[in-house]
Amino acid sequence: MKTIPILFFLIFVSTACASNIDLNVKSWEVLETKTFNKKIQQGYLSGLSWVTKPELYVFNLFELSNLKKVSYEYSVDNTENPENIEISIIRDGFLDDSVRGDIQQIKLKKNHEGKWEVLYAKRAINCWRNKTLVYSSEECP
Repeated sequence: MKTIPILFFLIFVSTACASNIDLNVKSWEVLETKTFNKKIQQGYLSGLSWVTKPELYVFNLFELSNLKKVSYEYSVDNTENPENIEISIIRDGFLDDSVRGDIQQIKLKKNHEGKWEVLYAKRAINCWRNKTLVYSSEECP
C-alpha cells in the first residue's frame, strides 16, 4: 500500500519539474510592467477573485482570442505559500500578416501587503516568414 503513494509522488514531482516550454529565443523585448500592475490593482480594488489566484492571471492579463494555439507554464517557488511566481505563455496563429505568434514571460512577487505585482515582463515574437521556429525582439518583415 505504501508503494502507491510513493509512486504517485514520484510521478507528480517528475511531471512538475519538467518544462514543456523549450524554445529558441534569440532576444527579448523588455515590457513595461505598469499596464499589468494597473490591471491587477484594479482587480484588487474591484474585489475580483482572480487577483488572489495567480494561476488565473494568464486568462486575465493576456489576449487569448482568435488564436490557433495557446500554451503556458506556471512555476512557483513554494506550493503551500508562494512568494514568487513565473508565468510563460506561448500564443500562436495570430491573425496578422507578419507576426505568427509570441512568447511572454512575467515574474510576480507578493508585495508587503501580500498582493501580487509584476516585477518584470518580457516578450519575443515569431514571424510567419521564419523557416524555423525562432523567437526574437526583432520586428517581422
